[in-house]
Order: sequence, then structure tokens, then C-alpha cells
Amino acid sequence: MDLEFPDKLYYKIGEVAQLANVRTSVLRFWESEFSFLKPEKSSTGQRLYSKKEVKLILEIKNLLYIDKFTLEGVKKRISSRGKISSPEETPPTISSIHLDLLKEIKLELLAIRGQL
Repeated sequence: MDLEFPDKLYYKIGEVAQLANVRTSVLRFWESEFSFLKPEKSSTGQRLYSKKEVKLILEIKNLLYIDKFTLEGVKKRISSRGKISSPEETPPTISSIHLDLLKEIKLELLAIRGQL
């Protein structure tokens, strides 16, 4: 996602919300969910996001809204240091359907072993 935005040292929460096209409350929620998203605060308490954090926010939005990741999926995709991993590096998740199937296979294998 190559979005052009002003080249500044810090961006205020309103600017970031406008760039990402989300509400400021969404950004504050994401801060509480993602440990790697920690904007600095000015002496008046105004959130100040770095360019790296703005790019992370745009990536989070893309993963959630376009790629339909869950919050947990985004956390796995973006490390606690804010490094975005490629899909190949992201560990696969097991759905409940697959988990049930694996449990069934395990029970069958244990039954076969018991017969041997």
C-alpha cells in the first residue's frame, strides 16, 4: 500500500486517522491491542506517531479490512517489535475443523496401536 503522505517527523492522531481513513477511537483501540504501536506523547498528552508507526497502521488496516485477518492474526503477522513478516514466515493456524479432524485421527491411530 503506497500512500503518499507528508514527510514529517511526527504525525498527530487526527492526521493519522485521516490518512488511514479510520476514526481516532480505532487508533486508540489498536494501541491497546498491539504492543508494537506506542506513539510518543507531547507535553500536552497529544499522541505523536512516527512515519514507521503510520506505515504499520496502514498495514494493520489492510490486514484487518482487506485481507480479513483477525486481531490475533495481525499480531502473529506483525512482531512485537513492529516488523511485518511475510506470509511464509507466519506460522499457520489450525482451524477448529482441522483440530477436530486431527483429534479423530489421533483416536483412530491409538485404537490401531492398541490392536497391535
